[in-house]
Amino acid sequence: MISFLRGRPAAAGSDYVIIDVGGIGYKVNVPTPVVRALTDSGVETTIFTYMHVREDAMQLYGCLSENDLRIFEYLIQISGVGPKVALAVLSSMSVSAFIQSVLGEEVDSLTRVPGVGKKTAQRIIIELKDKLEKLDTGEETGIAGSALGRPDVTNDALQALMALGYNAVEAKRVLGKIDFSKSGSISSEEVIKMALKELARL
Repeated sequence: MISFLRGRPAAAGSDYVIIDVGGIGYKVNVPTPVVRALTDSGVETTIFTYMHVREDAMQLYGCLSENDLRIFEYLIQISGVGPKVALAVLSSMSVSAFIQSVLGEEVDSLTRVPGVGKKTAQRIIIELKDKLEKLDTGEETGIAGSALGRPDVTNDALQALMALGYNAVEAKRVLGKIDFSKSGSISSEEVIKMALKELARL
């Protein structure tokens, strides 16, 4: 099982990137925002992966954070939702928007995703609501307190730091030191500045 890859993006398509790891190119199917982020950055990065094995093929799917990959894995466990539909979900909306759609039981929002009909949307809500409530309260994020009520800001800051060349582990560790509860309506830009100051001290 390949859990993650660290290397530089060598090529990209509409729904995949090829990561050069020590001279070997790995094709990884990824959400559209990841294609844009890696194509624009061009720097060495870590991509967390899931290997999907079928009788006729083995394919890698990946995300830039472990939290995003966890959402992908949650989705493919649902009957009728395969890797392509899960990828379409993460391409059509941010993880924070997806979580809020499930928690708010917003069937219409989910059916805007290609390949997701009303019954599938209802199934996603029923099967994932309890799991995503834990993520939304920070119980399973690994970023203590920082995701509490602000998953959008946390995710934006994480993606920005990784695009600047920091790996996910060190970026998450620094973000975990920021006390969002004392920061009011803090913006993504402010969080990134605070994180960069902390990283400069390391």
